[in-house]
Amino acid sequence: MSRAASVSRDSLNIDVYHQGVFSPNPLVYFHPDKVPVMGLDVRNMDFKKFKTYLQKLINNRCRDMYYCLKNRPLVDGLRELRDEDDYVRFLDVGFDDDDNQISIYIDDHHEPLLDWIEEEKAEEWDSGTETYEDDVDSVLSDDLSVDHEADDEDIQWPEVVDPFLSQKNLIPQRGIEEEVGGKVKKHPIHDPNQKWDTMMPELGMKFSDRDELKHMLTNYAVSKGYSLWYEKNEAKALLVRCSKNEKGKPSCPFRLWASPMNKENSFQIKSLTDKHNCARQQKLGCLVTYKWIGKMLIPDILERPKFSYRKMAEVVRKDYGLKVSLGQCRNAKYFALDEISGNLVSHYEKLWNYGAELLRVNPGSTVLIETNHTPDATHYFKRMYICLKSIKDGWIKGCRRVIGVDGCFLKGICRGELLTAVGRDANNQMYPLAWAVVPVENKETWMWFIDLLLEDIEMGDGRGLTIISDQHKGLMEAVKERAPSCEHRNYARHIYANFKKKGFTGVEFRRLFWSAAKATTDSNFRSYIRKFVQCPQKLMST
Repeated sequence: MSRAASVSRDSLNIDVYHQGVFSPNPLVYFHPDKVPVMGLDVRNMDFKKFKTYLQKLINNRCRDMYYCLKNRPLVDGLRELRDEDDYVRFLDVGFDDDDNQISIYIDDHHEPLLDWIEEEKAEEWDSGTETYEDDVDSVLSDDLSVDHEADDEDIQWPEVVDPFLSQKNLIPQRGIEEEVGGKVKKHPIHDPNQKWDTMMPELGMKFSDRDELKHMLTNYAVSKGYSLWYEKNEAKALLVRCSKNEKGKPSCPFRLWASPMNKENSFQIKSLTDKHNCARQQKLGCLVTYKWIGKMLIPDILERPKFSYRKMAEVVRKDYGLKVSLGQCRNAKYFALDEISGNLVSHYEKLWNYGAELLRVNPGSTVLIETNHTPDATHYFKRMYICLKSIKDGWIKGCRRVIGVDGCFLKGICRGELLTAVGRDANNQMYPLAWAVVPVENKETWMWFIDLLLEDIEMGDGRGLTIISDQHKGLMEAVKERAPSCEHRNYARHIYANFKKKGFTGVEFRRLFWSAAKATTDSNFRSYIRKFVQCPQKLMST
């Protein structure tokens, strides 16, 4: 279809997504509000008029706009919409088929989406060209079955004396205690919370399951540089050796045998020869699985969701002395994201139970949870507000009518903003009053928060109340509209920052400012202000 023909039609059907948050690797748009526009007449609209229309539609600035090619994921189909040429291409895509349907995404946070897309595509290309001959872990399974010993469902201990199963290194099948010289000897229980590089196998050590034992063995092998491998790796039997010769036979004395206990639900090391004659290794093969890498890097991925595969491999090399492939890092990141989210869906499903429990134990509390509804009947978390009955009663009866309100970003996979209201009690200590989780900090969310807060603390239009905040434009406007009778003041730290930007620098100005800010009487305050006037010419910043 030619361009002239494509833009000659009358109207478009547009889904406008806004107030969401973009997140990379993979590129997704979290918690958006959707505004459908049906039959928009674009015959007399240029790009400027179209942008003005969208701004009025969503009642917000369209800072960065994008559209997506049809039937394509965001990482492949997202395109910028910033000038007249982009607008013409946007119309071409919209009129490309009979339904005249297209989606627009508004980025309120000015994220570097194009850089994220290039990085994600580069990582996919790198991982696609990686050689996986030595990447055993690129397959999402680490179970091996080696018929080195009898593959019995239940482990039967031999009655003959095995050189590896002597009185010195054999734990009786009866449990974790045995008598030695008339004394009862208790065997250790593994602590999964101890530092990873201090974990070591001990004869008789108990584990909750086989996977916990295998994780401990991986930590032990990585910290010491031992090339452990599983000669038998089954649900009820684990035989671990160290190093291999050219014929695939064990070349190190180390040998560990573990199996479930009969009388309790534990996995126990029954036999252990903890001696090594091998050299330190940097490549530990199938022992270092993608799950182990993911578990060890969860704090890093939680702090930096944009963690690239190459950087992950570099961190593993630097912190653990291992060489891992990009394929392992890719699988590890997917695993870690699932662990972090704990599957976030299941976590968010519990919010209503959490709210109901708060109302049960503290009747009269305010717990409000809102969701976004999609055409396929799926519900997505939108925002939540909590103010406990005992807390608001305590503020009404015993606190000064001064409240500090502020918002901060939520880091990690689940992004958004945390809004808080904090007072001061009779001991001049912080008194948390109410808090809310919202997708973005703007005028609309602040108005929603302040309306609920004023209703809870019974302050009406704010008469007699003092609100202290930063200079966020949306918050300033929300307080002006919802609490017009309150005293609205700004944090001294923010005022001082602006004070320095105007050229009032130096120790003397700093001392005078904070002395005036901390003055407790009107006369003292005016005295410090007069000293400002008497100071030499301010030092203008260059």
